[in-house]
Amino acid sequence: MNWEYLHLVTHPFAIVLPIVGVAVGLAGWVAGREELERYGLISLLIAAVAAVPSYITGISTADEVAARTFVAPGLVQDHRTWATWAAIGLVTCGIFAGFSMAQPKDQRLRRFVLIVGALAAGLVGYSAFRGGKIVHGEDGESGVNAAITMDQAPTPTELP
Repeated sequence: MNWEYLHLVTHPFAIVLPIVGVAVGLAGWVAGREELERYGLISLLIAAVAAVPSYITGISTADEVAARTFVAPGLVQDHRTWATWAAIGLVTCGIFAGFSMAQPKDQRLRRFVLIVGALAAGLVGYSAFRGGKIVHGEDGESGVNAAITMDQAPTPTELP
């Protein structure tokens, strides 16, 4: 197992948890259900924890993926830049979510964290969108993953 596979395994948690958690938390705010708002905070806290291994494995494999013949280095660098900002936002939001959970009566703090969490989830979503342009597959020569963009993929008629 290499860093690339570990990144592919760990990153879904850091993507799905903040998006779903914020959506449920904001829906709870609109519906006036405090328990749904707390669910959003817990999701943000867990997502912040999940973002750390996802970010570390992504950074560890980025240079290897960018060095491949089929990958435009700018594509990986763009994803890395957005992932850095998303990780900073998500971890910061997770810290505030933990503090808000320790202050259960502070409704304004809880809702502030959900709003900031929506911004962090937006960054995470955009970073995931940029990273989704990197398609992983097997490289026949070396036995390691190769990545190409969908725009650069050969059509069946172009294959030998």
